[in-house]
Amino acid sequence: MASTKRRRVKASKPKRRYRWLKLLVLLALIGTLALAAYMAYLDVQLRERLDSRQYQLPARVYARPLVLREGMVMHPAELASEFAALNYRKQDTLGEPGSWVQEGMTYKVWRRDFIHANGRQPAAAVSFRLRNDEISNLRDSNGRSLAEFRLDAANIGTLLGGGDDRNPVNFDKIPPLVANTLIAVEDQDFLNHFGVSPRGIARAMVANVKAGRLVQGGSTITQQLVKNIFFDHKPTLQRKLNEALMAVLMEVHYDKGYILQEYINEVWLGQQGARGIYGFGLASEFYFQQPLDTLEAHQVALLVGLAKGASYYNPWRNPKRALQRRNTVLEVMLEQGLINQEEFQNYSAKPLGVVKGGVGAQNPYPAFTERLLAELRPYYSYEELRTSGLRIYTTLAPSVQKLAEESISKGVSQLEKDRSITANSLQAATVLLDNRSGNVLAMVGDRNPDYPGFNRALEARRQVGSLIKPAIYLTALERPEEYNLATLIDDAPVRIEEADGDVWMPQNFDKRAHGQVPLYIALAKSYNLATAHLGLDLGLQEVRQTIRRLGVQTKLPRVPAMLLGAVEMTPFEVAGMYQTIANGGETVQPRTLLAVSDGQGGRVQHFRRRANRGVDPVPAYLLRWGLEQAMREGTGRRSAKRLPSSIAFAGKTGTTNKNRDSWFAGFSPEVTAVVWLGRDDNERTRLTGSTGALPIWTEIMRKLPHQHGPVEAPRGVEFKFVNARGQYMDPDYCRGGYEIPFSYETRLKPAPECQGQNRWRWFRNLFGGEREGAAPREQMSPGWGVDPSEQQLNNERRRQLQEQMRGDDDDEHRSAPGTEEEPIEFQRGGVTIEAVQPVGPDLEDQWP
Repeated sequence: MASTKRRRVKASKPKRRYRWLKLLVLLALIGTLALAAYMAYLDVQLRERLDSRQYQLPARVYARPLVLREGMVMHPAELASEFAALNYRKQDTLGEPGSWVQEGMTYKVWRRDFIHANGRQPAAAVSFRLRNDEISNLRDSNGRSLAEFRLDAANIGTLLGGGDDRNPVNFDKIPPLVANTLIAVEDQDFLNHFGVSPRGIARAMVANVKAGRLVQGGSTITQQLVKNIFFDHKPTLQRKLNEALMAVLMEVHYDKGYILQEYINEVWLGQQGARGIYGFGLASEFYFQQPLDTLEAHQVALLVGLAKGASYYNPWRNPKRALQRRNTVLEVMLEQGLINQEEFQNYSAKPLGVVKGGVGAQNPYPAFTERLLAELRPYYSYEELRTSGLRIYTTLAPSVQKLAEESISKGVSQLEKDRSITANSLQAATVLLDNRSGNVLAMVGDRNPDYPGFNRALEARRQVGSLIKPAIYLTALERPEEYNLATLIDDAPVRIEEADGDVWMPQNFDKRAHGQVPLYIALAKSYNLATAHLGLDLGLQEVRQTIRRLGVQTKLPRVPAMLLGAVEMTPFEVAGMYQTIANGGETVQPRTLLAVSDGQGGRVQHFRRRANRGVDPVPAYLLRWGLEQAMREGTGRRSAKRLPSSIAFAGKTGTTNKNRDSWFAGFSPEVTAVVWLGRDDNERTRLTGSTGALPIWTEIMRKLPHQHGPVEAPRGVEFKFVNARGQYMDPDYCRGGYEIPFSYETRLKPAPECQGQNRWRWFRNLFGGEREGAAPREQMSPGWGVDPSEQQLNNERRRQLQEQMRGDDDDEHRSAPGTEEEPIEFQRGGVTIEAVQPVGPDLEDQWP
């Protein structure tokens, strides 16, 4: 019995083993099926995510492309500024797209391939000469003459920042050095493994032990890509398992080129506020202000090194740590044969070379961008602008913007220093427009131009003072049978009792009345009393309508004080008004937006120039001529010594009560510019238009290229000689007078002194004689650029005409009975006494 039981026990052991084996097989099968099901689930998640994946990219904004033209006026500094905005590198020899060379007066530039709003433009080289600020000998690389050559457009930022930002790069555009360095540092078995590399893990461990620090990681590039797309960075066992499984699945479905491309575009490489810098394409611009395909080995090494930890190796906060990491990557590059020993020594000795604070910010030009968003808003939603990767082509001129920013920042600080004004108390804004197109070339809304706060160029509504006066004189000049530039205007006291009992008694800046003065003199010297008389004679409603026809839409008060500037406008609105005058009466709607396309340059929407004519060219030209005289002998005369006399500048100062606002608005044949200075608390600035805004305006305009020579008068304008009483002095009958333009519709009274000289006409005609001292008619010109001998003769006549009009007559806007002027303090016996006199240097403010 006992033996039988033992045999049964012995017989049952194989059965138990068999059952355990069967159970293990079953469990393995169940596990395999579960794993397969789980991998099938992960596979669905992976493919759905990747196949339908689109980057959410903010709209990328581009400046206007610089077009080089034969005969174009351009300063060398302006050209260098444009190249800098494009991140073009100056080289000894022209070696690659995005570079330029200067050899004396000869320039060579190799533009990059670029997608413009009207199509792709391939990379190409050109040469030209820049002599006396004029471009000539414009030729392509084959020596053929060109009429023009368009460069690529500078990337000036993105819209609606925050979140992820990147500049995706296709696989065929990835520089080999970038790809090979990344593989050498992050995953040397990348081309051979199937998503997970045990050998790579082992090699990384050995390399790290030898180096005594972390130089290589164990995760493959595929695993890192999966982690970046699907998981957070918490190092849990579950995450690592899912990461490995999905890496294998990714290798099954996608080729190595796609995986490398996605990693290069997905890896996080920095942070700028709420904006994440993702991908090597954007990081190259952010850290070096260069496209990825132009980076040198040491720059590539830094970016690859940042992939290990962009915060830890931040080159601005931790420069020593970043430099060490970069040189470690250079060592790997040397070991892998990507650079030689000499290059390694050279690159290791270089500084980090990152730009200050990071570039390519969401909003580097906040004032301009605010207007741009306003123009985009009717056509594109917030979500489209934030995520659709649109390409937005704008009017901004980088060199002009830089000039405006520097002039505002430096000019305001210098005024505070020179005039003993409290530091950082003044604020400023400026707007520059291209006259013919309406393009906004530059806009600054703060003395700190990159500060994204209150935009004074668009939002600061301040009284404009005498800037409104040209509308009054234009209203008069539109009535050629009643008024012309020589019409005598009464500069006499004005007293109006208003319905509420208030009394309006404006005064001139010097508290003097000047009697009968020619209309253009009243405009040039900004006489308040003459302007008030003229505006009241014309009628407030007529003047209001003229202001509207000049393109101004702001609210206009129905009170006499409106005539002297009790009108609130923004610098942007003022620029539009003066641009209409500069355009000969054609109002062109200012614009920042030229075109919008998708990320590939397709589906382009163009935004055309919008214009209408509100003023006839003849009175518009006469007004322009009057504003040119304001620059030569009126309230804008301070700029005469700093501006070229061969350019037809015209403009007007503006100052409001208690010197709260200092304005200057003016233009050349090409550009209109407006400058405003003031305080945010609306307290007095101690500056008039001529002592505050005008110097900054002058600094901007003198550095811009302009057309030389006089502005051609339109048909319907003729030039005649008149005396101080505005009477016609026919050069066939008598000598003297001063030549100014008139409408053909104007009928001038003949000067009595010329009536008795008719008997000599036959004698002069017989011998074909001309009036002594007169230049041939084609040499005469209104405004700037006249013949020197004729200019001297005209100046002498002008002095005779204005002998009774001496004294300093600035353009103060006086809407209250009393005149407030800048008090000058004197100390007498310990008591401060205030003496009132015009603001500014004693001698400079006096008329010659």
